[in-house]
Amino acid sequence: MPFRIPKLRSVRVRVIIAMSFLVVYVLATYIIFEKYFFIKRKGKAFAPKVELEYVVVHLDLKGAPPKLAYLESLLPMLKKHGVNGLLIEYEDMFPYDGPLRMLRKWNSYKKKELRAYLTAAVASGFEIIPLVQTFGHMEFALKYPELGFLREDLNFTDSICPSSSPSQYFLEQMIGQIIRFHRKIAPLRYIHVGCDEVTHINQCDICRRRNFTNAELLTKHVMFLIKTVHLLSPDTTVLIWDDMYRDVKPMDCSNIILTDTEVVQWDYTAKPHEDLHINMYKYGRIFDNLWIATAFKGADGRTRILPDLNMRFYNHLHWLDFIFDYGTVKKLYKIKGIILTGWSRYNHDAPLCEILPASIPSLIINLILIQKYTSGIVVENMKDLDDFIDEHIENNLDSSLQCQNRSERFLDTFDSKTCHYEESDLYTTLQRLNNMTSVAYSILDDYAYKYLVLKQNASIDEESVIEYEYVDGVQTQMETCGRIFVELVTMETEIIGLLSVYFENDVILEYVRSKIRRMQKNIQGLFGFWHYKNLTSTTSFDSIHTHNKLLT
Repeated sequence: MPFRIPKLRSVRVRVIIAMSFLVVYVLATYIIFEKYFFIKRKGKAFAPKVELEYVVVHLDLKGAPPKLAYLESLLPMLKKHGVNGLLIEYEDMFPYDGPLRMLRKWNSYKKKELRAYLTAAVASGFEIIPLVQTFGHMEFALKYPELGFLREDLNFTDSICPSSSPSQYFLEQMIGQIIRFHRKIAPLRYIHVGCDEVTHINQCDICRRRNFTNAELLTKHVMFLIKTVHLLSPDTTVLIWDDMYRDVKPMDCSNIILTDTEVVQWDYTAKPHEDLHINMYKYGRIFDNLWIATAFKGADGRTRILPDLNMRFYNHLHWLDFIFDYGTVKKLYKIKGIILTGWSRYNHDAPLCEILPASIPSLIINLILIQKYTSGIVVENMKDLDDFIDEHIENNLDSSLQCQNRSERFLDTFDSKTCHYEESDLYTTLQRLNNMTSVAYSILDDYAYKYLVLKQNASIDEESVIEYEYVDGVQTQMETCGRIFVELVTMETEIIGLLSVYFENDVILEYVRSKIRRMQKNIQGLFGFWHYKNLTSTTSFDSIHTHNKLLT
């Protein structure tokens, strides 16, 4: 059948030609898609960018509430750096009244003063988002014996029972006062109801009788909160933290139905965990919109004096890269906003960590970074990070903080002595305090270890202690601690004066006690244990004993 051969060849040729055209078409389409949608982050005007409807700064008032005059003075700076929302966590600083008056701290904000501040913020273009804890972190309320019966576990003040009628009534009253106060100032588009780190859940008899899993109990409680909010303010969307939903399996998401609720996925590490991708998928099925939360302070240790600028920068950088990647893939999920959290304590009963005025450099650095990403200027490759910082961060930072001839890069060591922003003197002083306490705690830790060794060897007696005093380096270390002790006496007065601009006396006293006097007591204990009688420096035990009355 010779006449069929050309026909077969013709079909084969046609198939090859068709496949060739198809391959060329696919390659051309990919190249175009790559060029315009997965562009290589060159910072060009048409480059993809991080799209965020809200950039929100968190004001944590439970730890060190600043004076409202100071908070108002920050509004122009925040506006300049792209902030358009404030997440205000009041706890006991809100002016509750009626039966809830007992929740107020003795020097809580006055209604008139708070209203004036919020009005000024709204007039400046800020969205006000009040945060009221409604499940975990309820210590500010449940610490009172009169409210102890609302606890999930009667022995702990952190978590409220979500199932009892008295608990629900209490939360309704608390949410009601918050909503009514804010709605008189401006429409309330959002309210944050917390629901994070519920350490005691599903433990009381009332909850157990409902026979729910933890996730089901949480969902029922959130549904109750949504209903409570909407009865008072139908157009208000509820925000919750995400961590209590992290263990929910993706296949169980269809059983969770939450309307008019948006989740805030938080991660404060230098590199957000891989589970974020899984969680993003889960939350995308449950919630209408997603938010993310970083930290510009309050995430580097319970007793920190200053934020770790390196950790805080990388936390924001990796989150922004994460959002960028999702935003360029056909916008898989709507990430509505970013909340820069600034915790003052890890919980109501924890010691103070970084205070707001000492964290302004960290806040500004990361706001500048966010502004770059939202304008389409992103880090193309981590190898180019140094160039990105030099070109797009450092100059803006120096301009914002009025720094001149600053020699160190902020990721290495931020030296505020060459800067002239309002809080620079405080930052410089606290940097000295931070350096001194680091040295002192290093020595104290060393001696604590030596004490344990002696104790384990059952050799703590006068002879062994005296012999141990003269080990190489001990005298130098003791003299160093003595100098630090005396310097802390002078520094205390200086810090009190600097803090008085930003805080009331109760905050200042707590700060001095936790950051300075505790260190002095530890040094006292060191000297007392080692029976060190004569210091060769100008420091002596006389100066330490003279200061005893200040340490009680």
